[in-house]
Amino acid sequence: MGSVEVTRPKVAIYNLYWATYGGGEQVSGAIAEALKTHCDVTLLGPEAPNVEATRARLGVDLSGCAWRKVVDDSEAGEASADFDVFINGTYRSHTVNQAPVGLYYVHFPEPPITSRRQAVHKIAQVGLGAMKAAPRLPDRLAGVQRGLQRRVIDQSWSKSYTKFLSNSTYTAGWVKKLWDADSEIVYPPVRTTVQPGKKIKLITSIGRFFDPSLGHSKKQHELLQAFTRMFSSREGVGDWVLSFVGGADGASRDYALAVRRGAIGLPVRVNLNAPRESVETTLATATIYWHGGGFGEDAELHPERFEHFGIAVVEAMAAGAVPVVFAAAGPAEIVRHGVDGFHWTTLEELQSFTRQLMNDEELRMKMSSAAQSRAANFGVDVFAKRISSLI
Repeated sequence: MGSVEVTRPKVAIYNLYWATYGGGEQVSGAIAEALKTHCDVTLLGPEAPNVEATRARLGVDLSGCAWRKVVDDSEAGEASADFDVFINGTYRSHTVNQAPVGLYYVHFPEPPITSRRQAVHKIAQVGLGAMKAAPRLPDRLAGVQRGLQRRVIDQSWSKSYTKFLSNSTYTAGWVKKLWDADSEIVYPPVRTTVQPGKKIKLITSIGRFFDPSLGHSKKQHELLQAFTRMFSSREGVGDWVLSFVGGADGASRDYALAVRRGAIGLPVRVNLNAPRESVETTLATATIYWHGGGFGEDAELHPERFEHFGIAVVEAMAAGAVPVVFAAAGPAEIVRHGVDGFHWTTLEELQSFTRQLMNDEELRMKMSSAAQSRAANFGVDVFAKRISSLI
């Protein structure tokens, strides 16, 4: 009998932002890494991903993957027709999938449609309806018609996908609300490479410095406020130090510098654009981890300003730091209140839970051990098995 040839599935993974080396790219790369052994994987994007830089910065190996140039959603949709499986990992993409199987990994769908946007949509519909009734449009109105078409809210693209995968229950809820689609929860892969080191009296908060006006602020200013109150209180903070570590670009420079000015005279370190080694040293030695994303925001108006998952929270837990996180969205899903960390809703609660950990070494040790065990649920191996089972 002749041998039977087994055809490897052809899989395309679409990401417009490979070169930014962010969390979304880490997920897309991990999907490619998980599938390339049993599938022919092609990466879609404007530029060929740099294999060495991706390995160094994200810990993801893209060697053996092909690349095909696409510059936008339209070109990605056309390319998808050439594959057995199309996986969309691009934030806020509206690509129409044409492959037999289409998966969309959702980091967050998009901000809710504003009342003004709804009004523009209705006006555009009326205008297009009037134009449709005309037997033939003059050339000068063809451009107007295209402009109106761009202003119509069209979610029909979402029906082209076989399945949506959400990075958290929080995100899945908004996928249902905004796109009217169900989704499976597939937590992103966290490379928990930092091992607990010799713990010192250090509280840390790691994340980019985003000005609140730009959305998705990590709330370093409010966290500094809380620590300042602790420092100024009768109890003080003893030998404890607070360390902020994160990148800052030009748009958020003033915000980052304001945090640094506010830290003058306090046992507070503000490390801007620190190298990865500094981040890892901080995580290894930190005893407590603070996270404030979403504090002071309206979840109905701006759900995108909350932490959709919280990779840094898991990294800190794996390194043995006890997390004290704002009680909403992704971090509240990751951290089990009273088991492997605490949830807070006010700055007073943040201070109170932190003091409990400062003053109770037995509690700290117990929660640190529980945090490390919990972090293992979000590892790369767990993610790879989930993705492979879907293909």
